[in-house]
Amino acid sequence: MNADEPRGLLARFCLVATVFVPIFYFGAQLAALPFFPEYSIARDSASTLGTAGSRHPWIFNVGAILTGAAALFGAVGLAAAFRRTTNIVLALLIGVSVAATGVMSIKAGLFPMPDPRHATWGFLTWLTVATPLLFLLGLWRQRKSTTVRRYLAASTLLILVLLPFLMGSIATVLLPPGTLQRLLAFASFVPVGVVGRHLANQLKGLH
Repeated sequence: MNADEPRGLLARFCLVATVFVPIFYFGAQLAALPFFPEYSIARDSASTLGTAGSRHPWIFNVGAILTGAAALFGAVGLAAAFRRTTNIVLALLIGVSVAATGVMSIKAGLFPMPDPRHATWGFLTWLTVATPLLFLLGLWRQRKSTTVRRYLAASTLLILVLLPFLMGSIATVLLPPGTLQRLLAFASFVPVGVVGRHLANQLKGLH
């Protein structure tokens, strides 16, 4: 066995873990929905599924913890992968932004609403929403990443459109809180899995 093979396998494992970030996040919600009959996807936040209003709140809360764990592993893999292709500052920023998603997700699962600890550290949200833009910058010069860059540009544009609603500058009944949260998650969580899978495939091609 090549001496670098275990390290390569670990790096690829961490990158593949990113794929499970959106799967766990949205999957936990789908699994928890049947146990909260009065829940509204448009109106209610995802974390509401982990409250006492659900017959089985643990489903969402365990899913949130798994989402966070996948993001933390993924943060390590992404930072290492981008360190190969870009400068160390941008690679670290990418790792920190994905790790912020992991920390918030784990905290949401460990401290369900209405625990006051659930809503703390809100500043980490800004790192999460910056993730697609950081990915885009990190892949800017990679010739084999044109399709992924286009996808990241679209995700970044969607986030920019949603920012005024997130900041409370614009309020509309057409974009209630639950819908806004899921659109933001779609634009910021899914790219983590897309880019992680893309880089994992590149890494596999090197061995």
